[in-house]
Amino acid sequence: MAFKKIVYILSFKGNEHQWMMFDGKSLTESEGPAEKNRHPVVALLPDPLFFFFKPRGTIKSRHAKSATMMQMNYSFPVQEGEFKVLRPSGDAVLGYAGHDLLDRFLERHREVLAKATVLTTTFAVCWRAAVAEGLSVWSWKGQGMRILACADELTYFRGRDEEFQSRFERLGLDGDPELMDLGKACEVFSKKKVRWARLNLVTAMRSGSDKSVTIDYKPYAVAAVLVSLIGLLFISGQYYRWQQSQVYSKQWRAKLKEVYVSALGPNPGSDPYGKILYKLDQLKSGGDSGGVDVLGLLAVLSDSAPVGIEIEGFSLGADSGNIRGKVSSYEELDAMMEKLAANSQFNFVLEQATNIEGGISISLRAEYNR
Repeated sequence: MAFKKIVYILSFKGNEHQWMMFDGKSLTESEGPAEKNRHPVVALLPDPLFFFFKPRGTIKSRHAKSATMMQMNYSFPVQEGEFKVLRPSGDAVLGYAGHDLLDRFLERHREVLAKATVLTTTFAVCWRAAVAEGLSVWSWKGQGMRILACADELTYFRGRDEEFQSRFERLGLDGDPELMDLGKACEVFSKKKVRWARLNLVTAMRSGSDKSVTIDYKPYAVAAVLVSLIGLLFISGQYYRWQQSQVYSKQWRAKLKEVYVSALGPNPGSDPYGKILYKLDQLKSGGDSGGVDVLGLLAVLSDSAPVGIEIEGFSLGADSGNIRGKVSSYEELDAMMEKLAANSQFNFVLEQATNIEGGISISLRAEYNR
């Protein structure tokens, strides 16, 4: 016989409360847990006693609480109540604040709430189930209130189906949103093995003599172990990144040396960059005295060439130069030759155009007009 994960659920309507039991398959009415009960007992506090807030954007897990608190304080600067954050796992993050009547409600129902191990709400349970199912658009209907969840937005409203459809269409959505209720959420919790204990919205009851709420140190020990493991993983990751950066650095230095050798010869010297700057000054100064205006030639070619042209090499002589490259199509080649013909500083002649894999190989001769 398969083991059944039994969960006792306590709900409220007005001043009355009702017990239900979920046996892993269905949600039914119940007499409540026995005095010596080992199964989870979840108390569903009235949702109007809370305000829920979905943070916008993707939030990293380690910054989830501070980022959500910052967004809530920015969005509701005049809120007097204390903001809190519910983060049951991974990227599941939900901000919330309690109503002024919450303490009064807890005090009024203190005796029955003492049997509960988790104090949450129906919406929080449905939200966690929607996250587990990966739903981006879904809806929930509660006591005199409806919520439409779409991406990073929680839209609160009261009204019938007409208003719901109007708001749904106003958000530019199509189809029918998934309706999440308590029964369906319980099934998701059982299927996905979601932990009820991580949905606690109220951590303690205010009473000096009440011993029904005890401190469980197990979550703190687990958290300490997880933090240590995360720290080790972070240090290992940083060390790996440092090793990779050293490998990339060596490769970059080798490539840079190849460039210096190709430009300056096999012995580039101790200051190859300075030598290249010196040669550049010589080329620039030679433009007005009969030398080759290399920068001018490259500027004309850059202004006229299509996006994606590949320059494979060029050689410059006293009166003309040769440029070898690759373009994508003959249309791009014709457009480039028209632009090159419009300049007066150089005379470009297409010597060769050959079809190759991935485009057209071209050879241009640039004659200097002096």
